[in-house]
Amino acid sequence: MARTMIDLDDEMVAQAKEIYGTKTKAAAVRAAVEDAVKRHLRQQFIDAVKSGDLDFSEIVEETKVPDSAKDAKAA
Repeated sequence: MARTMIDLDDEMVAQAKEIYGTKTKAAAVRAAVEDAVKRHLRQQFIDAVKSGDLDFSEIVEETKVPDSAKDAKAA
């Protein structure tokens, strides 16, 4: 892990500490950066699903419950 010196708004850091339940500035910054990256990746995934760039048909087909298993559960 690299050490980086940056200027931060004290009020924002205090809010981040409260939001993420951290005790130190460093932990709050790490949590905020991790959260920002995860949010961005989730949004990219959602956008790809909405645009049809992801094809789930193979997964759906491979994980489909066979009709015989469905009939057994219904009984």
